[in-house]
Amino acid sequence: MSVFPPIMALVGAGLPEGVLALLPYVSPLKALLGSVILFNTPHMVKLYWTSKATGGPGGINNNNPRAQYEELKSDRGYGDDISRAQAAHSNGLESFPVFGVGVVACLAVGADNTLAGKLACAHLISRVGYNILYMGVSTNFAGGVARSTCWFVSLLTSCQLIMLAATKSDQ
Repeated sequence: MSVFPPIMALVGAGLPEGVLALLPYVSPLKALLGSVILFNTPHMVKLYWTSKATGGPGGINNNNPRAQYEELKSDRGYGDDISRAQAAHSNGLESFPVFGVGVVACLAVGADNTLAGKLACAHLISRVGYNILYMGVSTNFAGGVARSTCWFVSLLTSCQLIMLAATKSDQ
């Protein structure tokens, strides 16, 4: 599924203009900071669940947190919550480079800043949805479809930013 968003952007498909028109403008550079906040939020949630599983903040192993994570994944009370928060964090880290390249490329070539800001807004909204659905919704089919849709939109908007910059640079 991950090849479809870049292919769609390459052929000029993406979020419809009518949808983008409904979104507020967000400064693309501020959206980069927003994205950093959004990919780190699940990590903070993971720390919360880790603290609960280990009896308080003093139980968090900051010397070898990955080993502790591996151990706590199987915790009956908090393992699923910890794993889901870690997965949301990892996905956010994976999505950030494509979004960052899209924003920086748009700024570098002087692409339409309003459109870039609306695409950045759509990206942030989809990442908020992704995090909420991954960490806060049970693992049922509908929740998985909704989460995957948010992921798809976040990648699509990132690819649209890159294509917006590419189109401008070709002029």
